[in-house]
Amino acid sequence: MPGILTMESDRGAFELLEFATVRPYPQVLFAVFLFFMLPPLLLGALRNWWDRDGHARAALAWPLRAPAFWLPGVLWCVGWIAVSFVLHDNDGLELVAMAVSMLVFFATPFFCLNPSTLDDTAPARWWRPGWPGMRALAMCLAFWAGSSLISFVVGELTAIGSTSWMTALLSVLDELLSACFLVIAIAAWLNRGHWRAIRSDLLSIWRNGFVGEYVWQSAAIAVVFIALAFPILVSAIQAIFVIPQYEHWASATGAELPTGLRLLRDAYRADGTLLFVFVVPLELYFTLVQGRLMRQHGVGKGLITK
Repeated sequence: MPGILTMESDRGAFELLEFATVRPYPQVLFAVFLFFMLPPLLLGALRNWWDRDGHARAALAWPLRAPAFWLPGVLWCVGWIAVSFVLHDNDGLELVAMAVSMLVFFATPFFCLNPSTLDDTAPARWWRPGWPGMRALAMCLAFWAGSSLISFVVGELTAIGSTSWMTALLSVLDELLSACFLVIAIAAWLNRGHWRAIRSDLLSIWRNGFVGEYVWQSAAIAVVFIALAFPILVSAIQAIFVIPQYEHWASATGAELPTGLRLLRDAYRADGTLLFVFVVPLELYFTLVQGRLMRQHGVGKGLITK
């Protein structure tokens, strides 16, 4: 393939990184590798400080112990990818994928925050629903509405912020409030909306090192998102800027695009469908992880003995 910038032979898309960094391609790859190795190394260094008992790490690995959880997630993604490639010209496919994914999102807390599931050695029967009661459901909806309203206000303040430090401060504040609302909502769900039990559990986990474990777990999840976002971003750049150039070159010369580029082009055209599809198993996984960590600290278990 010719270079995407200079059209020199056999240069291909390598020129993109070389042009941006003014360094040879192998050096750029090595530098990128070292840069993205820093967050995992930092997590490992902080684990003994924030996650001394290993609760956060155990919660991250807990859903993966059950093939009944991760295998359906893999089949879900592979199946939707196959459907999107076959029906990529169907306008209704994205609407169907969005509707099905939204139904799973709404049902996620009923399945993933079932106390009997969170207390199992592995979530082998994670699909069993659990009803928290109308009081807990109404309380969680109120928390969600309050969190959404505060995020909207903070977003508006960020948009009109005059300084960069103010924008950064408001963004950090929004993330902290969202994390606090999530913990309170899960505590309300597991305690069936009984405020006295919710307050008791929140005070207990505050004293028992839950905050450090929650911060470490959130940082680990953020690293996973970065690791997933980087190849997606590179693929999007290729699909937007690189592949159309090669398609034009191939049509002008009568050549045929390699299979890999054609698959990448079709995947990008179906990105709206695949985005909702891939988020579903991630949402289920992270909800199980958060619920398991709080359950390990006894949240909601006081109702069993009453």
